[in-house]
Amino acid sequence: MNLNLNCILCNLKQVLAVTDLVNLDSDSKEVIMRDVLGYLQNTNYKRSNPEVIKGTWDIITKHIANTNPYREIKNHYNSEVMKIADKIRNLINQSEDKFNTALKIAITANLIDFAASHTFDEKMLLKKINIINEQFMPIDDSKKLYEKLQTAETLLYLGDNCGEIVIDKIFIEYITAIFPNIKVYYGVRGEAIVNDVTVEDADMVQMQEVAEVISNGDGSLGTVIEKTSTVFRDVFYKADVVIAKGQGNYESLSDIDRNHIFFLFMAKCDAVASSLHVANLSILCSEYQYKR
Repeated sequence: MNLNLNCILCNLKQVLAVTDLVNLDSDSKEVIMRDVLGYLQNTNYKRSNPEVIKGTWDIITKHIANTNPYREIKNHYNSEVMKIADKIRNLINQSEDKFNTALKIAITANLIDFAASHTFDEKMLLKKINIINEQFMPIDDSKKLYEKLQTAETLLYLGDNCGEIVIDKIFIEYITAIFPNIKVYYGVRGEAIVNDVTVEDADMVQMQEVAEVISNGDGSLGTVIEKTSTVFRDVFYKADVVIAKGQGNYESLSDIDRNHIFFLFMAKCDAVASSLHVANLSILCSEYQYKR
């Protein structure tokens, strides 16, 4: 999905968010903003926003001399969601359809934008999860996903954000309980970018207990396949099924040359929502069909 002009605002907001986080003075902020504006003026708009924002991120982190300014925040949210993991498992265990409930909770976790606030509201998350069966998905291909997993030998699960990764792990637990013969890979970013998951986050939540963790070798805010490592691309194209969490993965993979990809995310902007003909803020489980 090519960059939408509204995506420029996301790039600029990230400049403000990071420079505020590290308490830069106004003069230093201006230098970074002008540098980013120059980059955005000349960059190729035929690329996806996850690829474009990687350039913005590199400019910001070079100026502040810190490649992972969100590290402490990410660790905090991972810890906080880990504290409620057993409550989430109990909710799933009490449901009649454990797979569907676990899937919806995993999508609901994408509603929480961990980069937006330093305050984690456990009650808000649990409230959303408690009414999970009332959540309507205008695009719901969960039955197709279940059917594909029935015959799949390998699953590549592409992660998205910190905190959310804990619930990804829970969903994978239920996937492997239902389909014990499936081999699961959990894909993470190759470098820190905003609050996206990396090997460090996977280690913190012990993702290796349920999946083989694989770095994509790139620091884009999504999965820009031509930028990823050969090892990752090999797993990506050979996996029987791919679950891609988050809007960044949708934006960067929505024109990819393979089938059996299921996007699980919340449409957080008008550009993405309109491309799928759904209302903004809709939650979705959408199967991608490659048009040859």
